[in-house]
Order: sequence, then C-alpha cells, then structure tokens
Amino acid sequence: MRILLHSRLFGGKGLIFALSILVGLVSALAALAMKNLCHGIAQLPPLLAGQGVWRYWLLPAFPALGILLCLLFVRFVLRRQSYVKGLDSVIQSGRGNAELPFYHTYAHIFTSAVAVGLGGSAGLEAPSALTGSAIGANVAKFFRLGRESRILLLACGGAAGIAAVFDSPLAGTLFACEILLPAFSLSALVPLLLSAATAAVLARLLQSGQHFMQTQGTQWNLFNLHYYLLIGLACGIVSAYIIKVSLSIGRKMEALRSLWLKALLGAALLYVFFLLFPVLMGEGYKHIIELAGNQGDSLLRSALPPFLRHPALWLALLPLLFLLKPIVSTLSVESGGDGGIFGPSLFCGALLGYFAYELSLRLGARVSTPVPFICAGMGGILAGVMHAPLTGIFLVAELTGGFELLIPLMIVSSLSSFVSRNLAGHNLYKSIIAQKGGIAELQEESALLSNVRIGELMRRDFVSLSERQTLRSLLEIMLDTRQNIFPVLNKEQQIVGMIREEQVRPFFFKQSIYDLVLARDLMSPPEPALSPEDSLVEASRLFDQENSWHLPVCDQGKYLGLISKAELLDYYRNVLRQRSELF
Repeated sequence: MRILLHSRLFGGKGLIFALSILVGLVSALAALAMKNLCHGIAQLPPLLAGQGVWRYWLLPAFPALGILLCLLFVRFVLRRQSYVKGLDSVIQSGRGNAELPFYHTYAHIFTSAVAVGLGGSAGLEAPSALTGSAIGANVAKFFRLGRESRILLLACGGAAGIAAVFDSPLAGTLFACEILLPAFSLSALVPLLLSAATAAVLARLLQSGQHFMQTQGTQWNLFNLHYYLLIGLACGIVSAYIIKVSLSIGRKMEALRSLWLKALLGAALLYVFFLLFPVLMGEGYKHIIELAGNQGDSLLRSALPPFLRHPALWLALLPLLFLLKPIVSTLSVESGGDGGIFGPSLFCGALLGYFAYELSLRLGARVSTPVPFICAGMGGILAGVMHAPLTGIFLVAELTGGFELLIPLMIVSSLSSFVSRNLAGHNLYKSIIAQKGGIAELQEESALLSNVRIGELMRRDFVSLSERQTLRSLLEIMLDTRQNIFPVLNKEQQIVGMIREEQVRPFFFKQSIYDLVLARDLMSPPEPALSPEDSLVEASRLFDQENSWHLPVCDQGKYLGLISKAELLDYYRNVLRQRSELF
C-alpha cells in the first residue's frame, strides 16, 4: 500500500489528497466510537442509583468513579505515569516535527467516554480533535512524509474530529486553521476541507444528521442590536475569567506531586459541587436544549437540590452556574479525568445568553424566544476562550442550523475575542503552553524555525586552530581551504577566539614575522556560543544581536562547530519554497 501511494499515480498532491480522506474516515470512526460509548455509559448512573432516597447522594459520586477508571487505565493498560490530554500538546507538536505518540490514536476513546459518560464536567470535542490529530500524525509517519505534510495531516485529523462530533465540516476546517496550524496557508485548505467533509459525511451516514437544537426560521431583531453588543462584551469578560480560572486551578493541581492525591482532592471537591448543583454534571447539551425551549423551570429542578429550589433564586442562579462551570470542568480533567473545554464553553455561553434574555424581558425588549441570545452566547464564549472568532461563528451556525443568526454571531464572537485577547493575553491552549515554559505566540518565521535544532544545521568541518599556531601555518591552511573564518581553541577544546580573513590580510607580505605571530595574537573574542539543542529561532535572534555571519556551537563548554547565517537563510527559503510547491 505504501508503495502504491508513493507511485506516480498517487504521488505529490494526489498522495496528500488521498491521505487526507483516509485520515478523515478514520478520525470520524474514532470520534463516533467515543461519542456513542460515552452516551451508552451515561445511561448507567441513573440505572445504578435507582429511584430511592439514596439516588440524590449517589449520582454525584459517579464522576469520581470515572476519574478512578481513567487513572487505572493510564497506569496499568497504557503503563504510563503521565497522560497528555490537552490540545496544547497538538499545537506544540505542530510547531515541531508533528509527531504524537501512537497511544493517542485510541486511548482517549476510552478515557474521555468514561470520564464524561459517568458525569465528568467536560466535553468530548477536544479529545476527539486530539485523537484525530494523532491519527493524522501517525499516518504521515507511516508513509514517511516530510515535516510540512506531517503538520498538514495532523491538522486534517483535528479538523475531522471536530467535524464528526459536531457535524460541522466548515467549523472543523476553520478550527484547524485558527488553532492547530502554526502558520495559515491557502494551499492547506483543500486537504483540510476534504478531510472535514469526509468525516461529516460518514458521521451523517452512521448517525442522525439532525441539529441538536433547531433554529431554522428564528429571526433576530435589529432593534436589539445593543443587547448583542453587551452580550459580546460580557462573553469576552467571562472568557478571560475561564482562561484565568483554568490556569490557576491547573497550576495548583500540578503542585500536588501524587496522582492519587490529586484524584482524591478533585473527586471530593467535585462531589460537593455536584451535590449542590447537579446541573453541572456532564456535557450540558441537554440543558442547553431546555433553555432553547424556554423551559427554565426544568433546568431549575435539575440545577439545585430539592431544598434549594425556589423561583426567586432563578435569575441569581444563572450567573453562578456559568461562573462555576469552568471550575468543575478544570477539576474534572486535572484530577485524572479526560475531556475538553468545547462543551463547557457552549454551556456557559448558553447560560449567559439566557441570562441576557431574562434581563432583556425585564427591561421591556421585544424578544419572542431566547434562541438568538443563547446562540450568540455560545459562539461568543467559544470564540473568546480560543481567540478563534470564525470557529465560534460557524460552529454554532452549523451546530444549530442557525445561519439566520449569522450577523449577531459575527458581532458577538468578534467582540468577545477582542475583549478576551486584551484581558487574558493568549487563548486557553497557548496560555497553558506559556505556563509550562513554552512560547505562547510564534510569528510565521519563528513557527518555521522553532522545530529545527542548531545541531542539525551546524557545520563540523571548519578547520580550527590552536592558540600557539603560527601565522605561517595559518596561511598554509588558508591556501588549502575556502574558509574565511577560523575558530581558535585552547588545550581543553574550548573556543577562545575567532580569526577572520580580513584580520590576516595585512600580514600577507610580511614574511619576516610569519613564525613570530601566533593565532592568539590575531584572534578577536568569540561571539556568544549556541547549544546544539537551541532552536534556529535563538540562532536568528543572536545573529541579529551580534551582527555576525558565524556563531560557535558548544556543548558544556566544548567546541563542536559553527553555524552560519547564510545556511540558516537557505534553510528558511527552502521551507518557504516547499510550502508554496506543496500544492
């Protein structure tokens, strides 16, 4: 099969097109398996809890069981101490060599389905995108593709995962462009669209193609435009809050060294939250549908324990719930469960939108249904958390069939993304990267150079000199080589200076001092050294800082070789050419 696809018939563009469709198919199957397994598992807690007096006390304990099962699976099936669960790992991989461990192609199908199915407060979308990205990366690795093609197939898998789980091919494509790809390229759109469309078609064939919330025929009122502006502002503030809270809880949980202590603490806190607010359990899509149907009383019954249910608490309950949701979502994942932020973001947005609807009614607004406000809130929070306005707009539009609401979605999503970016700095995934010590935002040049280590481009064949080598010896070497720069080393093989051709030229015709002048007399101090593990981004920065064309490379003080600016620029031009010629 590998030989067939590498033949002339399937070479070049045809190979990428064929593999993008293959990745779309496999990623869709994985996403659907995850989704159906989760929904099947979700039937168990109500059955096992029964209808007796203990039901209220037992149901909040099932998320702890999900955390335990995930930890046992990771520890004894995968035999790993740690388990990467966030899309930040995909973004980092896309900046590097686009490699993800093979276990990511199947492990999240079980862990996320169990964690969310048993009541964990997270979504399946991020695990689905991570699984798809791992499938794309490993397919590219199997066919021994180059780095640019590996990154592209990794993004194709992520797009397919979102497209399959949401039945939203356009949003999946935009998600890959805005979030996963280190640098956007129009040439990448064709395979991304092919992969996402393939996944969406397969998803519709294997399950119902109905939208989870019907909005066809729903109109928005132009005279309520000021409400959408306020919703956009509120979504941006809440999105920044979600980012900050998620980072803070993640940092505190990371400080606990023991996995079992994290699980115990997280499970205990989650039990208390779910006991007081049962509506926070699970993905929350059922409650979004209830809000869209203007069934606030139904949500009130499921939101609070029996002794706290009172209509007077309804309006105050809504902001409390969308402020608590990111806390329990982060706890669910950081304690050992699996899941993502898509579902919680949509849930928070729906609650915020419904809260705006209730307030607008009390202010005399002409609003016949909460659906436009709910959709705007969902798109706004998603766009604000990810700083991806196009994904927020089209995901909600495709998810609900609400293209009639495109204008309010555009207003709210763009405003929310702008406000959140100014308040939080980076989106959630890039903030996590920065918190772990990585670079949150890479410019296109940095994105292309960050994956290559200095050791891969440095030259080890430069002739070096000893400190006591004479001018005569140096001139003989210059006649035999094409070098115009010579590193000078001491006895410990440490670089102590550099000699350039222009420093030697004044002595060409002074033969009387050929044996008197030594290398140490001619050399100038060396530039700061690079490590072979440094990236080309660091080399580029140092070249500009030192205004030099050559930099030494040392490992623990020992000289290894030189790297030249010309070779770095040649590499950069070749990468740009390969990207432009890919399609």
